[in-house]
Amino acid sequence: MRDLTTDERQELRRQLAAVAMDWAQRLAGSDVDARGSADHEPSYEAKMRAHLACMTAGEQMRHLLADVVAAGAEEAVRYGAGYPQLGAAIGASRQAARKRWPNLPILKRRASDWKQPPGGIGWAGESHLGYPGTA
Repeated sequence: MRDLTTDERQELRRQLAAVAMDWAQRLAGSDVDARGSADHEPSYEAKMRAHLACMTAGEQMRHLLADVVAAGAEEAVRYGAGYPQLGAAIGASRQAARKRWPNLPILKRRASDWKQPPGGIGWAGESHLGYPGTA
């Protein structure tokens, strides 16, 4: 998946702020609105309450989004993803993904499952240890 462009990031930020303000109004009551109307400008105290309510809603959204990401990681693992893929999906390393989700049931691949080069086991094919000139 690609990263968001600057314009996409700004649009997503605007949409998330609108959702947070909507939930702040739902949770705190209709008196929470920092924007005001054309004929009525809210007081500084009303603006402060609105922004504090928006912060509260945003923080709850952050926790819910973390749950969505964790559920996505569990589902991806169910379909065969490993720590390298999980890390890449969140823009982090394999080690960071393993630290973030240490208890995911990720199947460990055995060396025998790895793709081997033509010619047999190992990179040297048939190898034999002995003195030069002996069979």
